[in-house]
Amino acid sequence: MRTALVSGAGQRANELADRLRAAGHDVSLHDPAAGAPPSADHVDYYLQLPITVTLEGDSLVARVHSFLSGGLLARFALVEQLLPGLSQGARVVLVSGNTTDSAAALPDDQHSRLALLHVLAHAAKAELAERDVRVQVVSGDRSDEEIVDYLLHGGEDTSVRLLDETAAPSSKQYEDWRTEVMGLMSPVTA
Repeated sequence: MRTALVSGAGQRANELADRLRAAGHDVSLHDPAAGAPPSADHVDYYLQLPITVTLEGDSLVARVHSFLSGGLLARFALVEQLLPGLSQGARVVLVSGNTTDSAAALPDDQHSRLALLHVLAHAAKAELAERDVRVQVVSGDRSDEEIVDYLLHGGEDTSVRLLDETAAPSSKQYEDWRTEVMGLMSPVTA
């Protein structure tokens, strides 16, 4: 039986986990608010849903910082913790998020949020190139059925393609990129 890990909370996470179980998979559900995901030695499918963030801070800059650090950047840490447990040929789907009504007061740059999710996908692909792990970004507007289909069968969600994206790099190109980034010895300006 193939294993799947769904990170997310709430009704949608439960429904997606149920769909994967109905497809015959052994599914673990992880709520990111509970801390680090369970250690897993063999994950065939990883579905990462957006993280719900409680905005903190007295200024707009502080609130945007809490949104990014508690949400998008926390997603990087979750993927990093799961890297060792992803099996050869695993599939990873990162579902894009949307700001909620409570975050409506924040300036929303959906393109930038999506770009950061693509950065995560590319970094994971580079790290996992030798294991032929497939990582893709899928819109949170997709139905549960579509998201599970992307996870189990692949495909491209063109609605989240960035305007300047070209053909996907090969595994060798990702390996070369990883070697270059990991070999940087001097400080990098961000």
